[in-house]
Amino acid sequence: MFTLAAELKMTVAELGNRMSSIELQEWIAYQSITGCLDSRQRNDLSAGIVASTIANSNRSSNSKSYSPQDFMPYFEKPKQTPQQAIEKLKRQMGVK
Repeated sequence: MFTLAAELKMTVAELGNRMSSIELQEWIAYQSITGCLDSRQRNDLSAGIVASTIANSNRSSNSKSYSPQDFMPYFEKPKQTPQQAIEKLKRQMGVK
């Protein structure tokens, strides 16, 4: 909720007051499909793409190739599918 609140430029309390639990579920599902909503991490990805392109064009043919994630200090791989995220949230909220 903190990341979403920051991206929407509001406090977590404001987010809780203004957003329904259904909409929050949709945001969680959206994030699990598209990746992190934090624009700073999106910028890290852009920089990682450029850095990996430069590194790969200058590496020797017998060395490993680089991925953008190799240049992203806080890259996290998705831990669950969108459906798993929705089911987890439903369990936490007591929804059947």
